[in-house]
Amino acid sequence: MSSSLHLLADIRQSSERRPFSVLQLAEPLLNTNSVSATDDAYLVYEQVFISAIDERQIELAKALLLLLRKRFPASLRVKRLYGMINEAVGHPDEAQSIYTEMLATDPTNVLASKRLIALLKAAGHTEEAVAQLAAYLDTHSNDFEAWLELAHLYMRNHRLAQAAFCLEEVILQQPANHYFHLCYAELCYSMGRLDLALKEYLRVVELSTDNLRAFYGVKLVADRIRELRARSKKDPALCIDDAPQPATLDRLAQLATERLVAIYSRANQVTKTTAELWLSS
Repeated sequence: MSSSLHLLADIRQSSERRPFSVLQLAEPLLNTNSVSATDDAYLVYEQVFISAIDERQIELAKALLLLLRKRFPASLRVKRLYGMINEAVGHPDEAQSIYTEMLATDPTNVLASKRLIALLKAAGHTEEAVAQLAAYLDTHSNDFEAWLELAHLYMRNHRLAQAAFCLEEVILQQPANHYFHLCYAELCYSMGRLDLALKEYLRVVELSTDNLRAFYGVKLVADRIRELRARSKKDPALCIDDAPQPATLDRLAQLATERLVAIYSRANQVTKTTAELWLSS
């Protein structure tokens, strides 16, 4: 019994989402009523409740929720679980009412805010989800995952400038994560901010050696800037003042091509041939 409880505690501490393992560990404990005598009984009930929701064991979740509501009738934490079970059984309006009521009582409730945002997003109410997420970030501005989610919502609605702002906030908080720099570089490329896109792609290469997408980005941006510079002789509006000099661009494009060839040399013949055709075009 103690080993199962220790393993459940370890899963809680690590914040892992392992519903199948949790239910396997908890089943003998619940069947023998061994949990109720422990200090962490209600933490275990909550943990098993969430796992039961994930595994669609609704009856088990309802039984555990009954125990929790009986012990903590006025708890907002338990009220959130009641909202989650309403989501699970297909009552999104009731769940939304519960989360809204919780936030009216405590506007800083993180768990209720996140459940409401997830619910609005799942229902396709993107604008409402954006508004709720923006309000959440007014209070919890150091939550980089929330900034990332807001960026994705803005991109879904083609609001690229707002998405770029959100990714800048993410990078401020996670400057060593190459993936966020890569997302920002690709967004800048889509917006036509080629000079900044090139800098961010190079930052990715610095943080993650032989990153395929980053080297593709370096080559694409360098080629695009050279093309626009050639056209700017006829149309000055196409001039890009902040980009590197032509010799630097040539060297960057050459370096990116060399690294891509080296990376693809380890791939199968079909992939290697396709890449070489693109690189030589």
